[in-house]
Amino acid sequence: MFCGVKGETMDVITAFLLTFPIVFVISLLFDGIDRKIHARMQRRVGPPIIQPFYDFIKLLNKERIVPAMASSQIFTVLPTLAAASSILSSAILFTSVMSGTSFGGDLVVVFYLLAMSSVLVTIGGSSSGNPYGAIGFSRKMTMLIAYEVPLLLSFLSVFLKINSTSYYNAILTQVKVGSMLALAFPSMAVSAVAFLLCIPAAADAVPFDVSEAKTEIIYGPLVEYSGPYLALFKLAKASSNLSLTFLACTLFFYLPALFGDGDSLWLGAFIVCLLLALILWFLTITVPRTVFARMKVGQAFKFYWIVALPLSVIAVVLSALGL
Repeated sequence: MFCGVKGETMDVITAFLLTFPIVFVISLLFDGIDRKIHARMQRRVGPPIIQPFYDFIKLLNKERIVPAMASSQIFTVLPTLAAASSILSSAILFTSVMSGTSFGGDLVVVFYLLAMSSVLVTIGGSSSGNPYGAIGFSRKMTMLIAYEVPLLLSFLSVFLKINSTSYYNAILTQVKVGSMLALAFPSMAVSAVAFLLCIPAAADAVPFDVSEAKTEIIYGPLVEYSGPYLALFKLAKASSNLSLTFLACTLFFYLPALFGDGDSLWLGAFIVCLLLALILWFLTITVPRTVFARMKVGQAFKFYWIVALPLSVIAVVLSALGL
């Protein structure tokens, strides 16, 4: 473990600060792997895995353009806030696993930061003055209502099961029982399914990318963004995807719990969790956007309220019953 008895606070702060460049590198790297695999599944060569890094640097060097009809302050500030929110959510998760430290209510904070990042993207797009941005804002808010409710109930079922809002306690629970939460409790298995179903919509991946819909509303909220602003939004999206998949694998499928005890919270366990997060990224983001066609807004909304929402409600009921 990174944290000893002496200098524990300093070690936690150091680990937390180190996670920011780690999140930046890993999120863009996973995005590059996703794009490469997506292309190969379509029998294309695809871009190099490090293409997102090239794109990010290229966009940073481009001119900052603010539309004449845009609300300039909102338009220019929100990309930074969105990127900071998503990176901070990943940093909290990474630090907990690497340092073995609880941040007290950090699951609530992570949920808030992930939702905040999505909301900031849509608000920024609607402030551009472009009608496509307004349409994208409307669609994104509809999708937020569709998937955030099942996602929140999935979190609630975990809270009821571990009697805590601490992410670290969720990991410790799996270590103590010697099994993954999704394998140890029926309620957590149902909750995990509901959570995984929500990831494609939260990631704006096909078939739930109705708010961007490149062939319909030309990226929706991002239609007027370019240069550094677009780079920050791209980073925010990649970081959010990393947070979602890493959270899913550690919250429900903490693999090191099958092989170790409390001392398994170290760098090796973190690497194992990252590999599992990459697998979940492939299953929940890469495969759906490669295999399926885009749904209509109404179809996507019905899917989450007919399939994901009942599953999350069942998970909460089972957790309340102690199952």
